[in-house]
Amino acid sequence: MDRKKGYLCIVAATILFSSMEIVLKLSAGEFHPIQITMGRFFVGGIVLLPLAAAGLRKRNQRVTGKDLRWFALLGCIGVLCSMTFYQLSILQIEASKVAVLFSSNPLFVTIFAVMILKESLQKHKLAAVIGDLLGVICIVQPWHPGLSTAGVVFVMLAGMLFALYGVLGRDESRKLGGITLTCGSFLFGSVEMMLLAACSRVEWVGTWLESHGLGSFVDIPFFAGYDLGNLGYFLYVALFVTGMGYASYFMAMEYVSAQEASMVFFFKPVLAAAAAAVVLGDEIPPAMMAGIGLILASSLVSMYGDHKVQKKWQSAAQPQCMKEEEHADIS
Repeated sequence: MDRKKGYLCIVAATILFSSMEIVLKLSAGEFHPIQITMGRFFVGGIVLLPLAAAGLRKRNQRVTGKDLRWFALLGCIGVLCSMTFYQLSILQIEASKVAVLFSSNPLFVTIFAVMILKESLQKHKLAAVIGDLLGVICIVQPWHPGLSTAGVVFVMLAGMLFALYGVLGRDESRKLGGITLTCGSFLFGSVEMMLLAACSRVEWVGTWLESHGLGSFVDIPFFAGYDLGNLGYFLYVALFVTGMGYASYFMAMEYVSAQEASMVFFFKPVLAAAAAAVVLGDEIPPAMMAGIGLILASSLVSMYGDHKVQKKWQSAAQPQCMKEEEHADIS
């Protein structure tokens, strides 16, 4: 029964995450990119608060001052910086391409894990990295002049920073739980965005931004632009995609393994691209289909390799445990 709950959570998270780029594209121009990002992550953090509190009680943990500093740092990387670039990419290129390119962030996770966590670069991880790179090249098609370079740069920066957010938050997540880490970083990141928005309304700051070609970051609105026509878009992205989507993802990990829960990002590129083609009329040319296939295959290679490594460790650990039990019995 618990595994069925886990699979239902995986299905819910996949559908919600896959619809994000489409809704953001439909609402493009209705909101300032910073405005909708800080709003949806603040509401999403509020939605996760009860689950985070329950998780802390279950782990018998308390949030310390050091934890709050980590929330602030991770919120800056994963929300303020990564999601700002993500939202800007939505304005530049097709939603289907954004969804697929962002789903290649495991490429950067592998790189940062080797550089920061000093993990070894195993053969299956290297194969996955190469496959991801080839998939990105097929989608971007640098030989084709039609795709916005700025949009590609924005979405790749978003994926790189989101991967860094995940790698840096690994130890904190193990201590407090994934929901608590996500909730804390969402709230801190959205508040940091609010501070940025407040600073952008200061006259001399606005003048400096204008003079450096950053006019789009001047006078960031807080509430202006919301009306009955677009409020539904915002509430869907904030409550369902950001709040319930992440909640479903982390709840899935309570019922099934992390590897099984990661199927969310395995199916997301395909579902998001298909939905964008139907709803938005995005074209999916053969080269993009090939890129999607390569990224999916790379994800499968990575997951299968991790599964084999985990089974090998478990097999190696069992004889040692048996020896310790025998020694205890003799004693």
